[in-house]
Amino acid sequence: MASPVLEQVGRVFSSAVPFVSGNGTVGESLPTLSLRSLYRDGFISWAALYTFLALWTGYCITGAIYRLYFDPLAPIPGPKLAAMTTWYEGYYDIWLGGQYYKKIGELHEKYGQQYQTAIDMQLLTRVIGPVVRINPHEIHCNDPEFIDNIYAGSSRKTDKYRFTGRKTLTKQSMVATISHEMHRKRRGAMANFFSKQNVKAVEPKIRRSLNKLLYRMEQASKTGEIMPMMYVMKAATSDIITDYAFGKSTNFMDREDYNMPFFQGIELTFLVSPALMHIPWLGPLMEALPLPLVRKIMPGVGDMYKLREGWMQQIDDIKNSDDPDAGKGTIFDGVLKSKLPEEEKATARLGHEAQLTVLAGQDTTATTLSSAVYELLANPECLKKLREELIRTFPDPNDEIEFSKVENLPYLHGVIHECLRAHPGVITRMPRVSPEVDVIYNRKGLHYRFPAGTPMSMTSAHIHFQPEFFPEPMKFSPERWIENPRLDKFLIAFSRGTRNCLGINLAYQELYTLMAGVFRKYDVYDGTDTQTVPTLELYDTIRERDVDMNADYIVPFPAKGSKSVQVRVRHPEHRSA
Repeated sequence: MASPVLEQVGRVFSSAVPFVSGNGTVGESLPTLSLRSLYRDGFISWAALYTFLALWTGYCITGAIYRLYFDPLAPIPGPKLAAMTTWYEGYYDIWLGGQYYKKIGELHEKYGQQYQTAIDMQLLTRVIGPVVRINPHEIHCNDPEFIDNIYAGSSRKTDKYRFTGRKTLTKQSMVATISHEMHRKRRGAMANFFSKQNVKAVEPKIRRSLNKLLYRMEQASKTGEIMPMMYVMKAATSDIITDYAFGKSTNFMDREDYNMPFFQGIELTFLVSPALMHIPWLGPLMEALPLPLVRKIMPGVGDMYKLREGWMQQIDDIKNSDDPDAGKGTIFDGVLKSKLPEEEKATARLGHEAQLTVLAGQDTTATTLSSAVYELLANPECLKKLREELIRTFPDPNDEIEFSKVENLPYLHGVIHECLRAHPGVITRMPRVSPEVDVIYNRKGLHYRFPAGTPMSMTSAHIHFQPEFFPEPMKFSPERWIENPRLDKFLIAFSRGTRNCLGINLAYQELYTLMAGVFRKYDVYDGTDTQTVPTLELYDTIRERDVDMNADYIVPFPAKGSKSVQVRVRHPEHRSA
């Protein structure tokens, strides 16, 4: 005899609708499950629905009241709505498109002004603003003197904020790792590969990419091709990082269009990053979709997944090889030979590491390089000083650029650091969590104790433009780094602490070598057609549209309609072009 519950279930599924076959004939009814059928058959009632809604509403109201008045972060200044829900941030980053970093800057200004208020006829003065609460859980700080308190060294454990750790579609990578201990182990297995000593071995690969770049520039002087420098630099840096990390270059510099469609597709991937943060199930869903479907919906993501499949095949080949040195010279060698547990050496996980390595290695450095081209051409007096330094170092324009000869050049150092300040490759805020120790802010007349477990962040777009530390912050001034070496302390283009950029040594070597190589050869076009050296001229490039950061999608995005920094190349031997 069937139980009452089974009988109820049977009645629910007997609520059917006619089935119309492909030829239009009405077939046997198919059961449907709906709220209406559940209500009619006694599984739910309107009273139950009302009760559920009332409980949910009460939960939300109670949570909002707690966050506003009883949460340990309640005393921190900031918008009430931001303290109540992360969707305040979501509105600016998803609906308005990567604009929350601008809003955060406005919040610091709003809550950072000195103002007076009268209470009981007594005039009180309050100064607030170095820290603001930007969502229910996170504090943002714009005080450069507090950098090392948030981005601590090895003396303190530092976790990643789970909320922002979902951004990259590489949840198993070192960068997305939440736990301090697991991050330390994963980083340790790869650190030697990116050490300053080992990165020296990449110099021939960087020089090869530089030579291809100079060749393409010379060809452009003959054909009149306008060079899109963002994509040119992405092709160059992609060739370098893939050659170094996997022993197989993408060779994008050999392609006529620098493989621009691929990079434009990757840009669409970055556009998804805010949604990945706010919608927890979106990332796993995208990972679960079949590759052909992903490539149809989002070609950029699909192309990156296809590359990742190739790197995963390379990992399997190394694992299955009888040669113990099969992985030598690749990023996988250190991990596969490390003492990490076997699950950490899984092919899928290492595929995530490979993907993150390439994305970080190509886009970030290329952003700074492209912007450097603009800044030097837009500031000829700076380029003049740089070329004088480079000509003294390399009297023959055909001399090979050696990193050991350029890494300590003072003006080149100033140019590169000024470009990293004004145009960092990553502008998204970088939250850190001290899981065991409270963080205390006791500056500028304020005293706050942030409980252990509180996410705290800074943003380079705010820190790097503070007049107190960088006078005339909108001015391009390499001299500031020569006159005040202490400014290095306030540069967070590569983050800081135990979770700083692992590829910093490689990035610096690329920046110094490529910048020196291009501007030892090329001067700025003066409009006379009488110059005796090759020159570069900005073409249809507007700073506000094509250079300045306009949106935060992990990497800085220019304004809509940007064509990137474009240059026309001129050579005295090819004036007819």
